[in-house]
Amino acid sequence: MTFTALRALHTLIGEALDDIERIYRDASHADSPTPTTPYTVLTGLSPYTPYLRRGSRDEDALAASSPDEELSVSAARSPKTPLQGRQARQGSIGGIPFPPSTASTSAGSAEGTVQQLDFPGLDAAYYPTETHEPEVDTAESLASHPDVIAATNRIVAACGQISATVHRPFLTLCDAAMGYHLPACLRFLEASHTVEILRAAGPHGMHVRELSRRVNVDEGKLSHILRLLATHHITREVRPNVFANNRISAIVDSGKSWEELRKAPQDKYEATNGIAAFVSLWHLFKSAAYLADCYLPSLSGKAAEDAPPMHAPFNVAFDTNTPYFEWLERPGNEVRLKRFGPAMTGTAAWEIPGAVTVAFPWQELPDDSLVVDVGGGIGSTAMLLAHTFPHLRFVIQDRPQVAEQGIAAWRERCPEMLDSGRAMFLGHDFFLPQPPLVLPGSASQEPGTPAVYVLRVVTHDWPDTFVVKILLNLRKAAGPNTKLLIADHILSHACVDEHEDLAASGPGGQLPVSGMVRSLAPEGSPLLPNLGKANANAYWLDLTMRVTFNAQERTLREMAALTAMAGWQIVAVAHGEESLFGHITAVP
Repeated sequence: MTFTALRALHTLIGEALDDIERIYRDASHADSPTPTTPYTVLTGLSPYTPYLRRGSRDEDALAASSPDEELSVSAARSPKTPLQGRQARQGSIGGIPFPPSTASTSAGSAEGTVQQLDFPGLDAAYYPTETHEPEVDTAESLASHPDVIAATNRIVAACGQISATVHRPFLTLCDAAMGYHLPACLRFLEASHTVEILRAAGPHGMHVRELSRRVNVDEGKLSHILRLLATHHITREVRPNVFANNRISAIVDSGKSWEELRKAPQDKYEATNGIAAFVSLWHLFKSAAYLADCYLPSLSGKAAEDAPPMHAPFNVAFDTNTPYFEWLERPGNEVRLKRFGPAMTGTAAWEIPGAVTVAFPWQELPDDSLVVDVGGGIGSTAMLLAHTFPHLRFVIQDRPQVAEQGIAAWRERCPEMLDSGRAMFLGHDFFLPQPPLVLPGSASQEPGTPAVYVLRVVTHDWPDTFVVKILLNLRKAAGPNTKLLIADHILSHACVDEHEDLAASGPGGQLPVSGMVRSLAPEGSPLLPNLGKANANAYWLDLTMRVTFNAQERTLREMAALTAMAGWQIVAVAHGEESLFGHITAVP
């Protein structure tokens, strides 16, 4: 049966490639605006057309458009449904226009031959900070089309499963056992500013002899580090000892010159997409090395019940009893703290661009509804929502030091929102009761009741007892119509979920939860039900949370149990097809 399974996986790959090529072929003929690249979202520059509600204070703005012109927010008008099925994926995602997938069209047209768009090549470096030809931007953006993501997930899952099947088991174990070298080399690539140097060198690359003079590292060491990365398709060896960026390494580019970074390395991550900052969180993989030392009593010399609830491999690695976030704020960690905010901005790349704008019916909220982004960092999510839905007001809460960074970021990118009182930052500890919320310039000085609490990638930072406390504080401050939106990875099992308990009645007798899935794999395919390699990032992140905070990503059952304990009931789950990152809506 192995040959049968391998051939089925091979067929899956071919069918997925056909799907991707059809979308690119259709886009070659589509007379539509150039889609926004996914990395623009991460810079905090809003590429979205604001959603203008009929009869709202923004109605006058509609008069400036043609009466027949459709606002580019079609997907945002279908809220609270999982982003699955072709109907939900046509039109736009978060205001990014995508042509619908249609039947194949001919290569020609009445006006003449149309050049076929091609999928972005691995060897071509695409720098988010630079301008490109429209067809290049379109090709890169289409890679984030929901149908393309679904197809590429099937390809990656099938290739990973084929590799695991045919590769010698010992070599597969070697790849896993010695894989620690890859993040070490990736950290070197980022910390040495090699990406920025190679960007200036262009597609022909730079010899390690010249590169070693710039980074002050022996060329022999340098060539072997870059060659390991090239072997994993993260850089490119153009000729012997000559290296260049490719499509993967290019997204680590800060957009700053090597000369600028030499003079002010502390400013590297300011006004960037945050990906370089995320890559540079090296202390996380150092923590991972101590997982066994922390949790195995035979190695740690301690029983599990003796450890405090947040004791994690991080604490062993750095010989501290202080939890991670408190440790970040200690003297001597100023650079790490400053880097953490942009790094969290970079995590937006986990999602389909703009997914948060369509995962909840924001447009149905009344004018001046208050949205509270709890643990919102420097406000990247709130900034995106504020640009897209101008009838809403926002409070971004985080630790005082982070709130100060957020104010500086908004002063640079959209100061009018702070000045007008549409948005404000508030230093707050979410383990304490929610404070009264009165925005500057509000017509009423009475504290407002939030319409929505947003928790984006917050719950995965904390053990269960702490998550319940956060949710309970929000529940106590919520009104009867307040909604809770939790954005995080929702882990699937690596087997088909045959248990019907949650699907049938929900936790504690709740109604069935919309958006539940038994398997992400196509029906009848031999793929792992969680799509294996295609969704491995969620499981890497799960263990990252474990080694850093003694926390975790959660299954829907696990999350439903926590919300129920705090008085919230999950009513919907929205996520991209075959994606584990989702948005959970709960009500009191």
